[in-house]
Amino acid sequence: MRAYRWITTLAVLATGCGHDDSSSPDVDAADVDDAIDIAPDSSDDMSVEAEAEAEADAAPPDPCAVLGLPVRDFVDAADDSSLYAAAADVTFETWEGNWTLSEAWTGCDVYLFIQDTPNQESGWTTGIWERDVNTLFARSPRNVHYFFVSTNGAPVARNRALTDLQGRVDTALGAMTEEDRAWWTGRIHYLPARASSLPGWLGIQMTSPGWGVAIDRFQRLRFIGSYADPGRYDAGRGWFAPNLSMAANEAVYYNFEAEREAALDAEDATVVHVLSGEVVSDPDWAGARTTVDVELPDAAAMAGFDTLEFDLYLGCVGDGEYGDCPAWDYINSLYLCDETDLDVCDVELGRWITTYHREGRWVHDASALLPLLGDGGTRRLAFYSQQPYETTLDLRFSNSGKPSRPEEAVYLFSGGALTADYDAAHPAITLPVPADAVKVEIATVLSGHGMAEVGNCAEFCNVAHHFLVNGTDNVRSFPQAGTDDDCMAQTDQGTVPNQYGTWWYGRSGWCPGREVPIVSLDVTDQVVLGADNTFEYRADYRGAPYTGSGANIDLTSWLVISR
Repeated sequence: MRAYRWITTLAVLATGCGHDDSSSPDVDAADVDDAIDIAPDSSDDMSVEAEAEAEADAAPPDPCAVLGLPVRDFVDAADDSSLYAAAADVTFETWEGNWTLSEAWTGCDVYLFIQDTPNQESGWTTGIWERDVNTLFARSPRNVHYFFVSTNGAPVARNRALTDLQGRVDTALGAMTEEDRAWWTGRIHYLPARASSLPGWLGIQMTSPGWGVAIDRFQRLRFIGSYADPGRYDAGRGWFAPNLSMAANEAVYYNFEAEREAALDAEDATVVHVLSGEVVSDPDWAGARTTVDVELPDAAAMAGFDTLEFDLYLGCVGDGEYGDCPAWDYINSLYLCDETDLDVCDVELGRWITTYHREGRWVHDASALLPLLGDGGTRRLAFYSQQPYETTLDLRFSNSGKPSRPEEAVYLFSGGALTADYDAAHPAITLPVPADAVKVEIATVLSGHGMAEVGNCAEFCNVAHHFLVNGTDNVRSFPQAGTDDDCMAQTDQGTVPNQYGTWWYGRSGWCPGREVPIVSLDVTDQVVLGADNTFEYRADYRGAPYTGSGANIDLTSWLVISR
């Protein structure tokens, strides 16, 4: 039977938080009864049925049912501290008593273990437990358990650190609604042992790399990344002070991953493997691409698909993120090679921006480009990454029952250097639109790069991109560019959280640790079917051509015809 404790923190607060140096708080039975408002038994012969009913009434609700989350069974696993290893069962002491993973496992929760001096945030004068507790809970999804453990070798010092933290937690709980307070009280745990002395994989990971550890919804071990807060720049350190509540980003991302996996499992997809863990890199910036010949389904099978997704995983060479994990947010791209000249690989199919020092996986829709692969059979693809990654890439073809499917894709406009001559470099294009088209779109992959003046363009400025169809304007713009936290706000959509760089800032069409999406503009009502149509493209900054130099627009765009 799973044991829950919902009221320990409030009970300890009611008795003055007294406890010894290494074990649970010193709370006598009478004080606990008063704190939780449960009268002591008045009868020694209480029936078994009554006891069971009382226990059921006192137990908290099943969080998975309350939150509507799918459940995964606990899996017995060997004790392995590697990143992504299945978390082995473990038992350790908390102020509430012994806690065992297999007994507490709900199948939908996330477990975050946070020490007071994580190695990635050493040297700051304000400790990570000393503030931001209320923000931590405000930003957390509700399926999280937090475990706090000190790295200090002295029991008295550990006890003091935990007691001080508990006071801040209780203050945060006291400001919540009664419902929220009841929910979170049973999800906060204090561990009296030193972090390095915890059993098995937990003590190992808390020591090396010592960043803090998590168990995600797949029961996998994960590292907690950077706690750096974009609002806390320290000129003396040349970096950003930590914020405890950044840990909540990890849980938000784990929920995204679980939802994504459920969606993938529900697909009846034909998967074509492109790369399977090969290390891809171009350290000399020579433009070297890794080419792969893949066998697509035949043309008849391809005609039955209405959906194409790219599934890319970039792993760090070595021991996960603790190994050789590249530092910078560079562009990675997938190209389609010419059918007759296999050395020409200049059609960009997919684009991603790498992380700062973390691994990542991205699955995104590329259905607009299905016509480029429609003939099926053997095709050559080329993948580019300047930095070394263990790269796994799949193409996922499926039929999701859409009312139409893309059958033609005609290239429109590229980007280029953003200068006063940008518009002149993009003359109008006249193209026929077939009479039997049921949907017409302009599919765009668009990202702005460079940090030029005026405006810190094009990474952090809002350039408006105008796609005109027979004179009707369709605009893609990026008002979030230059904001403090837009990319962080997209963690629940797939931005890799807590990277070791300025990952939080809003950008011009992209985020570090994220795919650059294919965004389609529906222009069906703007075209004349069975006739020639005029397509134009221009870009402006604050309503006028950009006058600086050094900014660049990466753009691929297609006229996509669906039938």
